[in-house]
Amino acid sequence: MKKTTALTLAALTALSSAAIAGEEEGIILGDANSTATFSSNGQFEWSVDGTDHLYDQSFYFRRAGDNQEFNIGSLEVLGVAVNDTNTFTDDRDDSINTLYSDGNGLEIETLFTLRGGSEGSGISSLAEQISITNTSTSTMFISFFQYVDFDLGGDASDDWGQIVDGNTALQYDDEFALSETVVTPQPTLFQMDDEGTMYDIFNDDGVDDLNGNDSYQGDVAWAFQWNIELGAGDSFLISKNKTLGVPTPGSLALLASAGLVATRRRRA
Repeated sequence: MKKTTALTLAALTALSSAAIAGEEEGIILGDANSTATFSSNGQFEWSVDGTDHLYDQSFYFRRAGDNQEFNIGSLEVLGVAVNDTNTFTDDRDDSINTLYSDGNGLEIETLFTLRGGSEGSGISSLAEQISITNTSTSTMFISFFQYVDFDLGGDASDDWGQIVDGNTALQYDDEFALSETVVTPQPTLFQMDDEGTMYDIFNDDGVDDLNGNDSYQGDVAWAFQWNIELGAGDSFLISKNKTLGVPTPGSLALLASAGLVATRRRRA
């Protein structure tokens, strides 16, 4: 698949890679009622109206011949750019663009754009693009993974969730709702499970593929997997949208049909 966006190294602001890779506090985006914090490994905070809902969002890859999955933070960071794309709301940076390279033909570029809602609304969204490019002269086979662990309301124990149609992850507790849709392309595989099982998939020093489990109640985490064949000079673009808000009757009915609502643990 040919690259369809102009995300290039030349477009990146000359910020030191240490600004994202070497500081524990990471780079903080802000817009209206929301903040989101990023490191070279991924994202580890998404606060809306003062409540942090995200524990970890990380990205992993596996090349043909690799004996395990690797976090993209293991790659060299070639450049980082932060920008304010929504000056009508405030003057904070709300977008971050990072370019990674393995030095051997694989380049991965991430672009995140945060949009907050009005104060007290509990609403926020995050648009994400990941571009995977083969700059070598031979075909490359890549498995790429997105791993997500939300603790809605800051509580890991009382969530329930489901993956719908193989490309949409839904997660809820009594007060908050999270939806992520992969706009394009459809993931090859997916899995929703408990946080420990999902974390071990990417940190067990072995080769793992997702198993298609589509629902879980408790400390929910999930992942999407894309198996990609890239010709010389080709790119593969993943586009996703996340929305945080409050549950709707329709969303609760959907999870009830999966048998998750009736048995969920309520807060005391």
